[in-house]
Amino acid sequence: MRVAVADVGTNSSHLLIAEAARGNAGGYRVLDALKDRTRLGECLDDAGNLTPEGEDRLASALTRFRALASGAGVAEVHVYATSALREAPNGEAVAARMLSRTGVYPAIISGEREGTLTYLGAAHSVELGEDNVLLDLGGGSLEFVRGDAERPQDVLSLPLGGIRMTRAFIRSDTPGRRELAALDQAVQAALAPHAARFRVRAGTRVILSSGTAEAAAEAILARRGEGPRGVNGVRCTRAELHDLLEHVRALKGPARARVPGLERRAGTVVAALATLLAALDVLNAPAFTVSEGALREGMLIEELTRLEAYSSSISARQRSVLGTAERFGANLSHSRQVAALARELLSRLEAAGVPLGADGEAKSLLTAAGALHEVGQIVAQSAHHKHSAYLIRHAELRGFTPREIELIALLARYHRKSPPKASHPEFMALSGADQALVTRLTGILRVADGLDRSHAGSTRVTGLDRRGEGWRLSVRGATPLDLEGARDKADVWARAFGPLTLRSE
Repeated sequence: MRVAVADVGTNSSHLLIAEAARGNAGGYRVLDALKDRTRLGECLDDAGNLTPEGEDRLASALTRFRALASGAGVAEVHVYATSALREAPNGEAVAARMLSRTGVYPAIISGEREGTLTYLGAAHSVELGEDNVLLDLGGGSLEFVRGDAERPQDVLSLPLGGIRMTRAFIRSDTPGRRELAALDQAVQAALAPHAARFRVRAGTRVILSSGTAEAAAEAILARRGEGPRGVNGVRCTRAELHDLLEHVRALKGPARARVPGLERRAGTVVAALATLLAALDVLNAPAFTVSEGALREGMLIEELTRLEAYSSSISARQRSVLGTAERFGANLSHSRQVAALARELLSRLEAAGVPLGADGEAKSLLTAAGALHEVGQIVAQSAHHKHSAYLIRHAELRGFTPREIELIALLARYHRKSPPKASHPEFMALSGADQALVTRLTGILRVADGLDRSHAGSTRVTGLDRRGEGWRLSVRGATPLDLEGARDKADVWARAFGPLTLRSE
């Protein structure tokens, strides 16, 4: 089981391709990685919008990521975008254009979500204790996370990223104490209202993640006279960080770039180190441990865990479906999400008194159709819904009757484009009861597929209520593209159950 994840930051974008480690729950083996210095922070206009040059840089990176993932046998790259697109007024529009240009949608996540995933990545990289505080410094934001050995409990994101602070406070190649004092005061003022939540207690372990933290650890090791090695798990003191800042502050750019670890950070490292040092001062942290695991590792672990849980919880015949989906190169993340959303919608309709078949048949059919609805893309993107139907009919799915296989094939055929019609001979060959069943399940599947149009996998159904002759569907975590997709594909739902309106929480 292989997955590809990527994060898009203010300074750089990173791809990670990995496969689940057999017999090691949550473990993985990295197959390939790629870093692209997109530097989106350089491509913002006066209003904060990402410029055409920035869009071109991002499109180039996403195209490279998709090609590398495809070469590794992974159908799609799961991408999260952080501060640069999160704060850009045109961020969502840019993300939608990326999907059209590259086939990859960079889903924009909140700072809190970013911190949560980063904590997960750190928890699988360094040993955590009963109480831990994580600081993750990016180009645009600084996340603070407090949690136990397994999960985060409190998350805060502040606009204190290294690139942002460089632009706001650094005016010269060798910044003076006045510049750094102003930066320090700004960090303290921003963090002061939240300091009690993250202040270090007896026994608290402080973890630093991000490229700046890794670079600082490498430079500190060199100053200690220790040879080059990995920095994951390296423990440094706040005093060492202070001394490093004083050393690099006095160096001009070319000399700063020769410091081990700082080769590509000479322009922003002074502000970045000063920001981290100020935060550690406020939190009263005398030392810290560096984690190489961060956002993308957290994304990877979350995705693999979801897929492993999905594959281990399904029935024997649904495992046959999963094997077929893998054989035809389906995007398993999207398939799982669509199947889960379809089952949830089905369950809520049944709870509202809408009959949809007995003995769990509808659930089984929807699960299979959700997993297989896009397998036809192995033949061609154009008309892939028809190719999916053909492949399902001839895939020799184990455990399903010929009638059930035909119903699954038709659900996949109708997940997009034309709804069931009297002019379709395969549909008209069904009994009246099966025609009604296919129409109703098609309505559910199309909405479920629309709710993951971005392929971000973030939408959750929180409510489905009758509203007069129709329904109101409440969701959480949906991207604007997901909401648009569900509205666009609610036509068969309206025909089967009544008009559908969406509410995003």
